[in-house]
Amino acid sequence: MRSFELPPEIEELRAAAERLARTQLAPHVREHEAAGRWPAAVLDVLDGFPLGGLDLPEARGGVDAGVLAKVVVLETLAGADAGGLAAADRPGLAAGAYLACPDGPPEAAFTVVDPQRRTQRVEWAPGWPELQWVWVMDGDTLRLHEVATPADAVTALAFQASGGVTVSLEDTTERGRWELSRWAALAVRARARLWSAAVAVGVAGAAVAETIEYTTERIVFGKPVAHHQANAFDLAHAAARVHGARLAVREAAAAFDGDEPDAAYWATQAWLETMDAAFVATNLGIQLLGGHGFIVDHLAEKRFREARMLAMLAGGRDSAEADVAAFTLDVADLLSGRPA
Repeated sequence: MRSFELPPEIEELRAAAERLARTQLAPHVREHEAAGRWPAAVLDVLDGFPLGGLDLPEARGGVDAGVLAKVVVLETLAGADAGGLAAADRPGLAAGAYLACPDGPPEAAFTVVDPQRRTQRVEWAPGWPELQWVWVMDGDTLRLHEVATPADAVTALAFQASGGVTVSLEDTTERGRWELSRWAALAVRARARLWSAAVAVGVAGAAVAETIEYTTERIVFGKPVAHHQANAFDLAHAAARVHGARLAVREAAAAFDGDEPDAAYWATQAWLETMDAAFVATNLGIQLLGGHGFIVDHLAEKRFREARMLAMLAGGRDSAEADVAAFTLDVADLLSGRPA
């Protein structure tokens, strides 16, 4: 039986991230969006963690704190302001690809291609000063592409504090190709999904907390909005979904740390659950805030945008559901204890 209590060293990291989030991120969210980046002082602190190296082994330039430590820190920071995380965390979404290839670059965009599309593009990647490399996941094949021409700036609908660029794969040159086993390929995609899921848990948790705060203060028909029965049921449902998603993400992260053979499968399942929970939570925030949910005075609209964008990264739902369908019969039955 695995305990859901965080180990002391991870709790210490979470507390440090929470202090940074509370004092440096949360009070300046809209300023960060307008600037298109987090302040240099914040990025310097995150480099000192180091955020990008928490889940990487020392041999690959990390500190080997583990995947659980990484998702907890991501969730904590995202609860205050997720907007700059994609640019601040390198390799971020590409961590699985970087680990799968011993001579790959740590700073690269990551995309899962759709074989049905004629023109392949990285629709959005953090707006790094120079995007030089792109990891491309094509089925069980992992390719490394060098960007031949400068990437085009793009205005993203979310994560504005990370900037944004787009690049056509036709404007890149393939520099490496690796044929992975089907489980190794799933692990590459699953690590990207776990990044998105951890951020989504933070966004959704903040959405629920702010919605409860607003609806317990706002009086309609003689009592707080949250005390109307239908609204109370919806709030309880959203809170339960987010809490369940948090546990699923942390469980999947711990499975990676324990080198469990099915970790990538459960990370994908955690992603699916989290994206549903994040939509429920952030959409409810807009609905219960009414007109206030659509204006920048509140963060409800920002969190909804972020939840929707996270659901489109790394191949989106179609790719995740295809993986779940393909691997379900190969996974041990945890309820019965029977092997696959």
